[in-house]
Amino acid sequence: MNVFAARLEEIMRRRNLKDAQVAALVEQTGLTMTRQYVTQLRTGVPKDPGIARVKALAQVLDVPLWWLLGDPDPAEAAPFAALSNESRQALAAVLDLARRADRLAPVGRSSGVDSTPTADSVTADAPPSHPYPVEVVRQALSSSQDMPPNRIGARLRSLRKTAGLSVAEAELVIGGEPGMLDQIESGTLVPTTAMLTLLLSSYGVTNPYYQTLFVSAAQGRLDNRWWLPYFQTLPLWVVAFMEMEDSSERISYYSSSEIPFLLQHPDYTRVLRLAAHHPDAATAQIELGTRLLRERQERLVERRKVRIWAVIQESALLDAVGGTDVQLRQLDHLIALATQPHISIQVNLSGPDRYRPRGGSFTLLRRPDPDMPDVAWIPHLSEDLVISDSAHMAEYTMAWARLTLSATQPDQAIRVLTQARAIVAQGRARSEELTDVSNV
Repeated sequence: MNVFAARLEEIMRRRNLKDAQVAALVEQTGLTMTRQYVTQLRTGVPKDPGIARVKALAQVLDVPLWWLLGDPDPAEAAPFAALSNESRQALAAVLDLARRADRLAPVGRSSGVDSTPTADSVTADAPPSHPYPVEVVRQALSSSQDMPPNRIGARLRSLRKTAGLSVAEAELVIGGEPGMLDQIESGTLVPTTAMLTLLLSSYGVTNPYYQTLFVSAAQGRLDNRWWLPYFQTLPLWVVAFMEMEDSSERISYYSSSEIPFLLQHPDYTRVLRLAAHHPDAATAQIELGTRLLRERQERLVERRKVRIWAVIQESALLDAVGGTDVQLRQLDHLIALATQPHISIQVNLSGPDRYRPRGGSFTLLRRPDPDMPDVAWIPHLSEDLVISDSAHMAEYTMAWARLTLSATQPDQAIRVLTQARAIVAQGRARSEELTDVSNV
């Protein structure tokens, strides 16, 4: 049996873990591993299981990678080699406090109890049974020392300050050693799920979906999301909406006062945002909102071609919020979108015998995963409201069904939108005539 297999067997015995349990833990990191494969690893059957799998095993078993690979213990770390990473970090914190008390400089990772051997300590004299070439081990150790990206630290710091908690008070919440919260907020330490949940709850973030987003972001499961760079600064409800929207297979809008977001012309988007912030519009905020919406449109409407179904109140089409020119460009944009097979547009005309849901606009998001329930988003002044419970969702689903029966049908969209455009154009011509008369 090689050294790697022997140490895997040893740590699983110490942790009292079965092959199936270890396989399940590795699966959670995103890699594929079966119970039978873990059994083979313990018995030394695979000669080269791959460094990615070994790194995942070191992570879930909570041991240093170099120890699992079978390398000799660094001299200063030898007494601590059998300890978990969590215990080694606790000892490192105690040592750091003692050195501060004696007015000594803090120790580095390579000289403390949490030491990791440098590349120079991994030589060609590795045991013959070692399953990895020396260069592969060097690269693995080097990558394991890289500082993790600060995915959530800045946001946690902002939430803590908003909640009025000091660093010491927040550390009491998680029962951490002095300095631990600084590491979390700077991105050098990834908090456990339990620790992160405690912090968020103490900061007033109790929404389960928001907490799940934080945990997923901290663990790197959202690194491929296009909106992740905005996670540190955007309101949480905006981030949550973009994540749900991005994972939806159908988006249904009812818009009582404006054109639905994903169907807006850029000029219309800008004037609408200016109006929402009038008269104190911040240029940077307007530009950010416009850019984010454009990114969403490119991804969902143009590339993914997500199914979009919109019922628009006629008054929203005729409201010249940005002037007639912008209004005409928006109507032309809607007419072009109505020709696309993945977009359906209905107009709820003014007048009697039309259904008007109490409460105004809402958006329904349908996700493809049966474990992810459909949700409704209701616009509010400062923060949109998300609804997912079955009783309220049934009410919104019924309201949506009534709207689709009340409004003009999708195959009439181009004709109805063209008529609306003609009304707007006639209104502009009439306005120009009145202006000319007044100037005489």
